[in-house]
Amino acid sequence: MPNPPHPGQAALPSRLVQIAYRVDDLEAACHQWAESVGAGPFLCRSHLPVTARHDGQPAVYDHSAAFGQWGAVMLELIQLHECEPAAMREVLEHDAPGQANHFACFVDDLAAASAALEAQGMPLTMSLTTSSGMEVRFHDARHVVGGVLELYVGTEHLRDFYDKVAALAEGWDGSDVVRWMESS
Repeated sequence: MPNPPHPGQAALPSRLVQIAYRVDDLEAACHQWAESVGAGPFLCRSHLPVTARHDGQPAVYDHSAAFGQWGAVMLELIQLHECEPAAMREVLEHDAPGQANHFACFVDDLAAASAALEAQGMPLTMSLTTSSGMEVRFHDARHVVGGVLELYVGTEHLRDFYDKVAALAEGWDGSDVVRWMESS
């Protein structure tokens, strides 16, 4: 049986830096979020190149994403194109419209943070490596936070991207909501 956190011991590693929602139409969702809550502008990437694994085996995680600022936190909108195997897809497609899909946290030690979540009953659902070599882990925490927890080390490169998204929101006038980027 997993060991639950003790009172006062945080189950979430480090600091929450992002909330993500799965959407059917990425551009339409960007406009909806901008109009309804003022989030944005959104930096969008189509078919992000990643190498995914589930239970140590190769997996498929083909998605496009939009990254914008919503107050103090980054907002990610995800359009899933293909996700296999079915066991991984079941966890990553758990959400209904309007429900958060996952929550991202910066961690100092990815392996240790991942092991701590597993020890607390939040199994690893997917690990992936981005085209830049960044390692990311997704844990099934639906029974704890209602979604998946995404963990990655807050490298300088990644923090620079978060800072860029936040800076774009400073003084943003609501125009040019969707800004497509290269998917490298």
